[in-house]
Amino acid sequence: MFTINLTTRSTLNESLMRAWGEWNKTILKYIYGKDTDVVANLNEIDEKIEFKITGNLEDVKAYAQALKLEADYLRSYIDNGKNHKTTLNIKEHLKSASEEFVNRTGLPWPFKD
Repeated sequence: MFTINLTTRSTLNESLMRAWGEWNKTILKYIYGKDTDVVANLNEIDEKIEFKITGNLEDVKAYAQALKLEADYLRSYIDNGKNHKTTLNIKEHLKSASEEFVNRTGLPWPFKD
């Protein structure tokens, strides 16, 4: 089982940053499945995953909100295109949510447009 512990405030080195990014890609894959190759290759792992996210309730909520908006953005990007009004609106909400997550936890948001 993979555990994301948002209570740890240690500095991330390059290998931990890579693992952090890969883990978030894996979670997005399980949210949206195998049809997300248009935006990113999220189909690298096919086994079932077990994970646990621990930490301060507000930190976990900030992570969940940002990750949900990331998934919504990917879906709108695929369905509507990058410059569609809906996609741009979600992107603005995502920017705010990911900044909130970064400010709360000190962890970088692993996705860039």
